[in-house]
Amino acid sequence: MGEKECVSGVVQSRGLIRTRHGQSIFKVVLQDGPTALFGVWYNQPYLGKVFLPKSKVIFYGKTEKEGKHVQMVHPEYEILAGDGPAQTIHSGRIVPIYPLTEDLSQKGIRQLLFRVVSEHSRLLKDPFMPSFRRRLRLGELSSAMREIHFPSTEAARQSAYERLVFNEFFFQQIVIQMKKMELQKENKLIAHQSGEEKVSELVRSLGFQLTKGQENATRDIMSDMKKDRPMNRLVQGEVGSGKTAVAAAGLVFTVANGFQGALMAPTEVLAQQHYFNLTQALEPLGISCGYLANELAPADKQRMLDGLVDGSIQVVIGTHSLIQENVRFKNLGLAVIDEQHKFGVFQRAALKEKAKNPPHFLLMTATPIPRTLAFTLYGDLDISLMAELPKGRKAVKTFWVGENKRKNIYDFLDSQIKNGGQGYVICPLIDEKKEVSPKGLPVPALPAGRRQASAIAVYGELSKVFSHRKVGLLHGGMKSLEKKKVMQDFKDKKIEILVSTVVIEVGVDVANANVMIIENADKFGLAQLHQLRGRVGRGTEESTCVLFSDTTNPETIDRLNAFESMQSGFDIAEKDLDLRGAGDIIGEKQHGLPNLRIGDLSKDLGILIKAKNEAVRIVEKDPRLALPENRPLLMAIRERFGLSDQQKLAVYA
Repeated sequence: MGEKECVSGVVQSRGLIRTRHGQSIFKVVLQDGPTALFGVWYNQPYLGKVFLPKSKVIFYGKTEKEGKHVQMVHPEYEILAGDGPAQTIHSGRIVPIYPLTEDLSQKGIRQLLFRVVSEHSRLLKDPFMPSFRRRLRLGELSSAMREIHFPSTEAARQSAYERLVFNEFFFQQIVIQMKKMELQKENKLIAHQSGEEKVSELVRSLGFQLTKGQENATRDIMSDMKKDRPMNRLVQGEVGSGKTAVAAAGLVFTVANGFQGALMAPTEVLAQQHYFNLTQALEPLGISCGYLANELAPADKQRMLDGLVDGSIQVVIGTHSLIQENVRFKNLGLAVIDEQHKFGVFQRAALKEKAKNPPHFLLMTATPIPRTLAFTLYGDLDISLMAELPKGRKAVKTFWVGENKRKNIYDFLDSQIKNGGQGYVICPLIDEKKEVSPKGLPVPALPAGRRQASAIAVYGELSKVFSHRKVGLLHGGMKSLEKKKVMQDFKDKKIEILVSTVVIEVGVDVANANVMIIENADKFGLAQLHQLRGRVGRGTEESTCVLFSDTTNPETIDRLNAFESMQSGFDIAEKDLDLRGAGDIIGEKQHGLPNLRIGDLSKDLGILIKAKNEAVRIVEKDPRLALPENRPLLMAIRERFGLSDQQKLAVYA
């Protein structure tokens, strides 16, 4: 009793009872030999036309004792037709559960899908030859489609699942590998001949020793750029691991070979910081640097554009402005894209089109990606991993606290500022309405429970709590020059506490800042929390990150507990994948490829690796899938990704 069960029998009797309150109770007595079961439905009198006497029926639901009888209230049911063996849809088997929308029922969807797969799955053309399927132990496509919806056994369901997941991963990997082959065949006039001495001069001038990861990445980059094909390398490093120094080495190397370099960043704040740092590092070496963004005055922008055309600007740093139509280079040799996942494939392709010959590409990201997934998903890229932090950097102490600790945390922040430090306070919103309050209006009060702490409201509160301190405000709704001034004031210690939204998530580097407070930490994902925490701990002083949240959600509690105990971005990435499953990781990392529909990267990594290995084997032998046995694969790719003969596979990498 009390458990969900599936029973079958014959309708022995049925009846409708009216209550004094105008409700109806419909009952069916289901008989199976000496055993009887009552089916009970409230306010569904129409069922009298469904359950006919002596009809064979299956019930599925929770059994319960009611007086001397056993009953099921509102069970799922299925009417069996005929006297022979019945093929059930809704019960007596492994039953599919589909996502629903308004006015649709599980029974209706199941009946429709059962008819579709029964009558039409045989029409599916399997792109895999029988010998291919046998070698990889894959089931036939039409059978897999039937079994995934209405499996005959659990083993058949698992086999169907593996076949369909392999399909999904395999065709994505085929496209990625074809892209890689296309890159290797591109113009070979970009090879660099020398320049190591100039890079060594840069390294000596930096004032610190490169980590082993930085040394290896720099060596990889120079080796790639000497080859007779364009480099396509991803540098994946921890927050604060020194990816900018590696990018600077690549830019110096390309200039030493007579080419220009470009670095594109996703935000003006990050681009401005890169411009400042690269100018400091490169101009003493005789390398001219320029900055290009929409904020520039027309005359300054024109000077930048002219300098790129005549070659007097050797390295340019900018935002999306670098891919505008009026930007031209004399001889672009290296394109660096920071936080590359924030740019779409067409934006990257637009930068590539600025060069006379295909330039070398260096992509950088601090967004954690599990190691194995990185090597597998980025099949068209070579990868350099930088897991170390520069010498002297200390782990950031991380604490998750509730509202009851707020005064203690504010006292701690005040003591850190008294000792010469600075602090960030990060909020998920600009204001409660997600709008920027006009200047001159009163600052809104914090919402009850601080469940939706906004930057403007928190700024108003902290300006009173820390009236003896200099508090600043930064958010994406501010004008570019305002944001630039706020960040400069923070760097110059004219601001001691900076209240901000996630506009400071990437690239902001203030070594003196040693306290990070994150309001409503439950609103952020693990990767974003890791990025935010990376804004502190960039100097030699011990730093602290405090997460404010009173969440009671079990999954969120698990996430915050994990973040509190982890420092490594790679460990955080593994945990993130475990917590949220595949999500849209393919969509984020490989722009243009559709999101996964059935595969789950958190549990199907073995199938992904198997699919990649097979894709590599096929493409290496037949790069354009021109052999007769591969023709069905090419047709499936065109159908799946919407490719025509005129479109290039390159845009799907």
